[in-house]
Amino acid sequence: MKKRSIVNELIQVLYPDDIKCIVCGREIHPNRYGLCGDCKLDINVNYCVRCGRHKVGTGDHCDECAGSHVYFDEARSAVNYDATAKDIVQRLKYGGARYLAKPIAQFLLDILLLSDWRVDCIAFVPMHAKRERKRGYNQAKLIALELCEHIDAPCISLLEKTTATVNQAKLDRAKRLENLKGTVKADGDPPDNVVLIDDVMTTGATVNECARILKRAGAKSVYVLTFASVPERPLLDAPQTDISLFRR
Repeated sequence: MKKRSIVNELIQVLYPDDIKCIVCGREIHPNRYGLCGDCKLDINVNYCVRCGRHKVGTGDHCDECAGSHVYFDEARSAVNYDATAKDIVQRLKYGGARYLAKPIAQFLLDILLLSDWRVDCIAFVPMHAKRERKRGYNQAKLIALELCEHIDAPCISLLEKTTATVNQAKLDRAKRLENLKGTVKADGDPPDNVVLIDDVMTTGATVNECARILKRAGAKSVYVLTFASVPERPLLDAPQTDISLFRR
């Protein structure tokens, strides 16, 4: 009986029967990401080689990177910011679900292992102290700490958010850039090669400003790693110009 009990305990450790999908709550066999078959997220493989977002064209770069100045060297996002990814991010950021940092970090680890980046440290996008106190944590820092559990690099706080900004969710890229100016500063001297962590890349304005500050402080390379990113919009989905304006 004692031997059988030990075996049963070992089976429970390896294959616990109370594992649930992190999105829908359905019981599942344990897996790398904690997602059931219906909620699974596909790794983004058709990405812009600069910003890492899913691209719709056949070239190496998305349209946004082709016409803008980017301070980070490369960026990668594990998945597209679809309904499932949004649910995970929203619950981590606003629902107090800190445990979701662990499966998110697992996605980031897989992307990092496939990259050829030189990594001296893991940093994270900062949050203003007042907002962090209200939330209780910085979700980007939680993800960074979880990631560092699996790699041989320290998690270091290299940036400080000095000014609280309005919510950027509904701002376009230009307004986000303007909104961010002068709100972030370096907190110490960065090592040569920094990997910057955030949960979502929308326009890339936030991580781009952080990369600019890190490089100005002495970093030689800044790579960006996020859980999800908003895909490039097909040109057919972009707002159309009313050609009747030119017929006058």
